Amino acid sequence: MLEEKLGDEAAGKMLELYDSAPFPDSMQGMLPNTNVLLTPWIAAVTKRDEIFRAGFRILLAGCGCGEEAIAMSKLFPDALIVGVDFSENSIQRAKNRADECGLKNLSFHRADLTQQKDFQGFEPFDFILCHGVADYVSDPDELFKTFKLCLSENGVLCMTVNSPNHPAGRIRKAFRELGIDPANFTDSTEQRRLLQLLDKLMANDSGLVGIGNSPKAYLDVDIFAPIAHHHNLSAWNKMAENAGLFFVGSMDAVLGLTKVTDAELPMLFALGKTALSFWMSELCRRPGIQMLFTNQPSKEPDFTNLKRLFEYRPKLDACLGVLPPLAGSHEEAKQLTIRFEGLPDFVVNAKAYDLEVLRRCNGKSTVSEIIDEIGLSGDEESLRAALYRLYHYGLLDLTGL
Repeated sequence: MLEEKLGDEAAGKMLELYDSAPFPDSMQGMLPNTNVLLTPWIAAVTKRDEIFRAGFRILLAGCGCGEEAIAMSKLFPDALIVGVDFSENSIQRAKNRADECGLKNLSFHRADLTQQKDFQGFEPFDFILCHGVADYVSDPDELFKTFKLCLSENGVLCMTVNSPNHPAGRIRKAFRELGIDPANFTDSTEQRRLLQLLDKLMANDSGLVGIGNSPKAYLDVDIFAPIAHHHNLSAWNKMAENAGLFFVGSMDAVLGLTKVTDAELPMLFALGKTALSFWMSELCRRPGIQMLFTNQPSKEPDFTNLKRLFEYRPKLDACLGVLPPLAGSHEEAKQLTIRFEGLPDFVVNAKAYDLEVLRRCNGKSTVSEIIDEIGLSGDEESLRAALYRLYHYGLLDLTGL
């Protein structure tokens, strides 16, 4: 009962903070503009090519003052967008802003993401975006139950959260070690001087700029919030599984693979998308985590078994365009550079022969059949590395044995 009471008190404090300083209006100039909606990556990794079609339904879970919802309304004018937030003040600001913009394809509602009863009246959503919110809800298990209730059968949930490596955790830890309770942040002269010192010591490593001179409203809700889970990827995945949702990929695996050479890649062949994401997340220790969940589990091909792998029918994502046909030496080393807006380039180091195989990956023929059709013998290990990399980038679907 004490834990429940403390949870209620913390949730009430969070609501009080957001009502008095609606997000992100109170943090103007403090938050980097890095929340790029990576629609090509989301569609590729989840194999939902038509998810961002005309007429699809979007839920912005924790919409704040509506800034993100309005941006998405303009990006997807044919979609129906619903923004929800637990702060009535934020919802009213969002409604006023939408009216000023003359946008008709979105609506805003006051709702608590941990209360499924608040969502009984909504039709299922094809895409749910929860950006920077889950860390600060009182009960993440209930949050996932809400997402399960709201997500359509073929829908996708995209979540971004702070990882255990987020600088907020380091700052709170530093406060405690110097005998200052971070739960009682008062912005005294002593506390402000300590923040400025930590800002200098962490420098560019923190990912936050000017934290020592940030307004108290920002510090209250992002650094010294009464609720701040900052779980690792495994913990979030466990909560999603308990609610009946399935993890299908994260940016940890994608960004980690950009640093791995083809010579090193075979050491990772035993890792599927889930395992590779967990492994990379623990090693790379990024301050944030972006995760994708669906209602169905993904089936993982076995890259350690070359014979079985070559029995799959690979289908290359259309975003790569038309690859050039084989010309000259099939052993010639080539680079395939993949560009998604908002992400670093993905480079596939492959041989001309590998690109010829990839060019023919239309989902109708197995890898072995494609090899027979080409009529040349290539480097099987080089081809396996190219297939593995593109599969984990979300650009190659391996279906049907």
